[in-house]
Amino acid sequence: MATKRKVVKKDIKRDPLVTYTLKVSRYAQDHFNQIIIGVVVLIAVIAIVVFTANNRRTSAAQSERQLAQAMALYGQRDFEAAKVTFGRVAERYGGRNGAIARYYKAECEFMLRNYPQALQDYESYLDQSSDFQTFTSAAMYAAALSQQGVGDVRRAAEMMEQAHQSFDPSDPRYLTSAFQAGELFAMAGDHERAAQHFQTVADEATGSLKEKAIASVTLLKPR
Repeated sequence: MATKRKVVKKDIKRDPLVTYTLKVSRYAQDHFNQIIIGVVVLIAVIAIVVFTANNRRTSAAQSERQLAQAMALYGQRDFEAAKVTFGRVAERYGGRNGAIARYYKAECEFMLRNYPQALQDYESYLDQSSDFQTFTSAAMYAAALSQQGVGDVRRAAEMMEQAHQSFDPSDPRYLTSAFQAGELFAMAGDHERAAQHFQTVADEATGSLKEKAIASVTLLKPR
């Protein structure tokens, strides 16, 4: 009669999948708290990402709506109401909409002849809107006029000179700002720099602006 052979544990062929499952189960038991904390942290991170994305979309929609309201008021020449809304957008939002609002807030102040505040707002736009420079030259030009309105003619002349240099020669404001810089320097008593700007206009302009520049150069010549 055949003798039964005793099967011992070491003779059992190990199943790799079973072995791996047992290891994972043992690891999960040993590190249960850490796993739970990790899952909670992951959920929190996902929630923050989703909330931030939704909040940005909501903020962008709100800024677009408020900016449109302000532009409508500006188009109706209700500058008092428009400047309040532009100011609110500039304070609350950054990026493109904030930069546009900052510039048009200054425009409203200028139209209302609040020159000190207009100057401050134009300079704020120039200082804070380096990533959105659509109105840079226009803001420099208007800031120079605001400076004139404040009463500092010499500084206004220097600012207008900078604005002139910022315009592309094909822009009509290139020669207009040169002529105005000439006028401001003449008012400030700097006839040499005034004549330089008038001469630029006399050389490059046409029509009545050219004639006025030629006359201005003549008047400034020593007698």
